[in-house]
Amino acid sequence: MKRSEDTEKRIIDAALELFVRKGYHGTSISEITQKVGLSKGALYAHFSSKGELLLHIIRKFKTSFIDQMIQTVNEHKGDALAKLHSTITFSSKFALENQDLCVFLTFLTTELKADVDFEQPLKNLYRDYQKFISQLIQHGIRQGLFNRDLDPDMAALAFMALHDGVLHQWVLNRNHIDGERYVKTFRTIFMEGLKVR
Repeated sequence: MKRSEDTEKRIIDAALELFVRKGYHGTSISEITQKVGLSKGALYAHFSSKGELLLHIIRKFKTSFIDQMIQTVNEHKGDALAKLHSTITFSSKFALENQDLCVFLTFLTTELKADVDFEQPLKNLYRDYQKFISQLIQHGIRQGLFNRDLDPDMAALAFMALHDGVLHQWVLNRNHIDGERYVKTFRTIFMEGLKVR
């Protein structure tokens, strides 16, 4: 990794940690530069503003989580049930390896949705996520695996809400939670609700 890329990664990691802990508006550029050990000028050489830094993090989340999850699940062999299991497995592994990146939208969406600069990128990201989950559920309905009475779009939103809630509680209680059992519980609750009775 080049020195410039390494510095950019350190800025992003520091900003993510602070945004998750203090909120976007509660975090100053000075706090980010202090955490990284850079001058403001050095930070501005990589990002023109705190807003640009946040938009970069949102794009990073989309490419490394949403886009990568879609690619991984689409390459997974099997029916819609197997692909949904693959989605949960990917999400769980991603959360373990990228905790701040994974939870930052869960924690910041309410704060950022009222901000005109970030509302549309957030909506676009979540729309892509919902569309993918909804298509998986539609596929499962066509295969006769999932309940025909389900509205795939509503079921996708329920999946996303459960997923965000699971992440939130994991962050708050991870020292007391067996991660494997926790993911298994989430998987069972959601999957059993989809299946044909």
